Order: sequence, then C-alpha cells, then structure tokens
Amino acid sequence: MRCTVPLIPLIAVLAAEAIQGSEPALIPQPLAVTPVTGSPVALVEGLPVAVIGADAALADDLCARCAAELHVHLARAPSASDSGIVLRIDPALQASGAAWAAEEAYALTSGGRQITISARTPHGLFNGMQTLLQLIVRDTAGGFQVPALEVRDAPRFHWRGLMLDCGRHFFTVAEVCRFIDQMASYKFNTFHWHLTEDQGWRIEVPGYPKLTSVGAWRAESPRMGEAGKGDGVPYGGFYTQEDIRTVVQHASARFITVIPELEMPGHSSAAIASYPELGNFDIPGWTTPVVATRFGVNRHTLAPREETFHMIAAVFDAVLPLFPGAYVHIGGDESPITEWHASPFAQQVMQEHHLADEHQLQSWFIQRVEQLLTQRGKRLIGWDEIQEGGLSPTATMMVWRNWKWATAALAHGNDVVMSPTTHTYFDYSQGPHPDSPLFQTIGGNLPLEKVYTFEPIPEGTASERIMQVLGCQGQLWSEYIWSMPKLEYMAWPRACALAEVAWSAPAARAWPSFTQRLAGQAPLLERMGIDYRTNDGSPALPERSLALTPHAPASR
Repeated sequence: MRCTVPLIPLIAVLAAEAIQGSEPALIPQPLAVTPVTGSPVALVEGLPVAVIGADAALADDLCARCAAELHVHLARAPSASDSGIVLRIDPALQASGAAWAAEEAYALTSGGRQITISARTPHGLFNGMQTLLQLIVRDTAGGFQVPALEVRDAPRFHWRGLMLDCGRHFFTVAEVCRFIDQMASYKFNTFHWHLTEDQGWRIEVPGYPKLTSVGAWRAESPRMGEAGKGDGVPYGGFYTQEDIRTVVQHASARFITVIPELEMPGHSSAAIASYPELGNFDIPGWTTPVVATRFGVNRHTLAPREETFHMIAAVFDAVLPLFPGAYVHIGGDESPITEWHASPFAQQVMQEHHLADEHQLQSWFIQRVEQLLTQRGKRLIGWDEIQEGGLSPTATMMVWRNWKWATAALAHGNDVVMSPTTHTYFDYSQGPHPDSPLFQTIGGNLPLEKVYTFEPIPEGTASERIMQVLGCQGQLWSEYIWSMPKLEYMAWPRACALAEVAWSAPAARAWPSFTQRLAGQAPLLERMGIDYRTNDGSPALPERSLALTPHAPASR
C-alpha cells in the first residue's frame, strides 16, 4: 500500500519585489547566505536536472514538484552541463560541527545558468532541495527564477521533532502523511507518533485482537466547547500494520524518523479495558475499566505482573519491526500510584525487590521495559517522570514539566530532548482567536514570539554536557484538536519558529528577521493548503471550516 495523498507543494512563490533589497524568505535561517555577482537562474521549460552520485529519485521528485506547482517541466539529464540544476554528492564537502551535522549539511550556489546543491549524503541533498524550493520567486515577466547567491548550511541539533497525539483523536493515514510533508518542508527530521492512550489504542497487534476490537473504540467523546459533557457519538479507529508501513515509508522518503509512543504504565485504560488481566484486579471492589470517554489523568495503571511484561514483550515483537528508528517512547508520565498502593500484589513486588515506595516501583517497571527494548535493539525514551524513583543510566528523557529535570538528567549522564510546556506545547492557546467553541484549547498561552525565544540548552549546562541535549520537539496533544484544519491552525506558524530554533545557530536568529521571512512564507503555506493561524488569530482558510467533525468511526 502506498500513501495516496499527493506530495504537497513546497514551492514558495513570492512576489519578486517582496525580497528585493532584503534577505531571502528562508525558514529555518541558514548558517550563511551570501549574494553573488551574476544574474538569477531562470527556471525555463526543459531546464536539465542532473544527479551525480545519488539516487535519481531526488531529481525525479524535484522535476515532479516543479511541474505540478509551477507548471514548468524540467528535464532529467544523464550528466551535468553548464546550465541547469545539479544535485551532487561530494564526500569532501566541508561542514563544521558533529559528524551527524555533516551528514545533513549542504551547500547551494545559484547564478547565471546553473544551480548546484552539494552534500555528503542524500539527506543533505534533500535539505538543500527544501532551501531551493523556498528560493524560487516570480520574475517581472511572470516566470520563475532563483536569485544569484550562495548558501552554506548545517543543523544545530540532531533531534528536530514534532509529536502528534492520535490517541485522543484519530487522524487518517493520508492526514498523517500530509503532516509529515509539512514537517519536511521545514527540515524537521523526527515524527513522534503517540499511538496508545486511555481514550484509544491505535495500532494493530496480531495475537492481541482486542486491543483494537475493544481498545480502539470509545462510547463517546467530550463535547466541543463543553468538555464535561459527552457528545453521545461512538468514536474510534486504528492503524493496521500495513498502514504503519505506509507512514514509515512515506516519512523515510523525506528523511524523517518515526518514533512510536506506546504508553505505560499509566494512560493505559484502553489496554486494560481490552485485557483486564493487565490491571490491578486484586484491589477490593476493582472493576474492568472502559475505554475512557473523558480527558485528563486516569487512575488505572498496568499491574507489575510477569503476565504484563510477557504481553509487553509480545507487543514489542509484533510492532517494533515496523519502526526502523533507534528509539521507542514508552510514555511513563502521569501514572497515579493509587492502584499500586491499594494492590496487595504490587505491595508484595515492592517487598520482594526492596523498593521503598511506589515511585521506586515505577522505576523498576520502566527498567524492566527498557530491558525488553534493549534485547530488541532499541533505546528507551520517556517523559521526565521516568526519573521518579531513580533514572536508568541508559534512558533518554524527554523533558516537559520542569527544566530542573533536564539539569539533573544531564548531570547523571543521560541524553535529553527538550520539550517543555513553556515553549513547545502547541495544544496551548496562542493569543486572540474567533469567539467560538471550535477554537477551544486545553489552556495556557504560548504565542509565536515565545516559541521563538526558546533556548534548548538549559542555562548553566557544562560544556561537556551540551552534546547530551539531542534537540527539541513540539507537542500537539489532541484533546481539543479533532480535525486536520484544527491541527494545522494550532501547529503553524509556531512550528516554523521551532524549526528555526532547532536548526539555526543562535547567532543567525533574530526576531525582526524571522517575522519578515515568515511573512514571505505565507504564499508557501497557502499553496500547501494549510489552515494556519494568521496574525489576527483567524484561520488562513476559513472555507476549510474548523467545524469539521471528528472522523466517523470506521468498521470494527
């Protein structure tokens, strides 16, 4: 199966006068952009595109996009000439920074009759293509051209991610692929896919059919604008293994790694509703939970039984081969200890393993899960609660609550990904918006400018610890994100700001420059058909109503 959504347009068609006398409207800002003497390169019909040392698919992709978006048909060429576009693998390309940064670095030169993109790897060429596609402008005759300039570029951080929660609200394969396309155009390289929640289990697991026949469906959802009331409409959906392969392949073609999140030991009501033996059923008066129909922290947690770990291992065996990336996210957040405190079996486990409290029991549980991942060649990453009761020395922490946990983890020798609520929670409000329940959010306020001020390296971090900060990530929790237009409204343009935080050197970043370049990105966002938030808070494409209802349940 292939993702049926077409490649979204990545060409920013700007009015030529919008960039004359100013810097090109590029996001994220490259390390260096230098005007050169010479005339712009005209994108004329039949302009040859050659690839040297790399897969021809990159050139085919560039030709296809130009034909679709500019109606200019470029021609694949077997070799380079003195005119046209050349995509060249150059192992000797100089790039500062870590080895991984050199893998994504590129150089672009444009002027006269030729555009050349050079990189050490296909990934670097792909990054350079995104810059090229943003550089294309209209000339005075209505055609298209690329200014005469040189670009030298490499990323600052290795982990440049966005997270999409498909547990609370389900997004189709086509919608997920569309979102990945949008990420690629701004050089994100990590898609964190939140697949299991109290409100729905979203991934098929052969051998455990109830996880989707029961766990993927809830009786109703909170009503838009009145979260305390139910809407009375059954809701659900899940991804087959073939669906997962489609998304992973789609992302891989855009050099984006998909990181699955399978929540444990908390946020597991849907799993326990499917298989009650996973729960703390020895608590007096315990009853099997249902798939949650309201949002918030749920008291149900997985029981620390060998049967639980056996099932986790079986789930890992079934689904981890679908994800070639190194990391698996196990959640670990917001796991109430009340059930373990009341469970005679959980208390017995604590006594047998000399655990002082339920927090240490959670640490023991997480480390058991990490052993299962290590045996399968994967690395564990979890939210910052995984340090409660003791942090495994080999775990990677995603810091969301308090920067002090980042400081502690770095001192402990752990890698971190910075994802704090203060700067990266794109489910938070973002300032003025139309007076409608359709624009309801979970709360908070995170305006665009605050995202742009984000500095992922915690203040006071020792120089020898800086490389342990892998990067940063934006979060799109979907309690109040029930449709693709709402997702786009909440993500963009805040994700543009985060893209620059994650990619660009601090010295290259400045808010006045960013706002000018962001204005130049509006045509790109519009050509993508993205319903982004405009400066006054209204959606850019009001005809794509945010009133779109959640997807109707698919067949069970």
